[in-house]
Amino acid sequence: MKKLLFIFCAAITFSACTTSTSTPPKDEKMYSWINSEHVACGVPFDSDTSDDYIIVRDEYVLSYNNQRGAANWVAWKLTAASFGDVERYSGNFITDTSLPTPFQRIKHADYTNSGYDRGHMVRSEERTYSVEANKATFYMTNILPQTPDLNRGVWYDFEQYCQELCTQQHKDLYIIAGGIYDRNVTTLKDEGKVEIPDSCYKIVYIVDSGQKPTATTVQQIAVIMPNISGVRKYKYSTYISSVPHIEQSTGYSMPLR
Repeated sequence: MKKLLFIFCAAITFSACTTSTSTPPKDEKMYSWINSEHVACGVPFDSDTSDDYIIVRDEYVLSYNNQRGAANWVAWKLTAASFGDVERYSGNFITDTSLPTPFQRIKHADYTNSGYDRGHMVRSEERTYSVEANKATFYMTNILPQTPDLNRGVWYDFEQYCQELCTQQHKDLYIIAGGIYDRNVTTLKDEGKVEIPDSCYKIVYIVDSGQKPTATTVQQIAVIMPNISGVRKYKYSTYISSVPHIEQSTGYSMPLR
């Protein structure tokens, strides 16, 4: 599995593979080095990149936050070709040893008996075109704590909708997902390793299959779903939001805004 890793002490966007001690510009141009189809729409960014470690994989791009023990965001392209016949990886979730030595490396066991699921951002089913690709979705850097009602309920329903857009309506999707955090953050099992988001968001940019995503060609759908028990009974449409609302809640400027 090819990987391009980038540690960047300054911004939450899809970035370039260099290290700099100077203050970078606070816009998406600083991430022009990323040559990945997963960020064809652009890159999320904010004014503080000190908590971002950028990882570019063949399967997705993400920004890892060492303090939170989880990704700030994960971005990926989804098409009909993303879905195949490969069986779901059956081992434990995988510690991401590509993170630099000073960083905490979250393990499968850090979630065990916490009451929270290991919630995929890039869903396992969305990378079933090869064994290697499916296994890549099980890196702990692609995981956020989600309640079972969220992960197995309304979040899953929205994942199913995205799959139908690709496989039945011949659409290509460009997706960004992550967590939204309250000021009074709690951590899994109160161990101080993995912060628990209060809600999870997903932005989906939709184009016809094979079409280039631009501000004039994409349709957008965005959701913010509370990370609590009891949401399983609701439809994903209950939590339709907007890109500006997600920007306000996360502090990030999103692509094609």
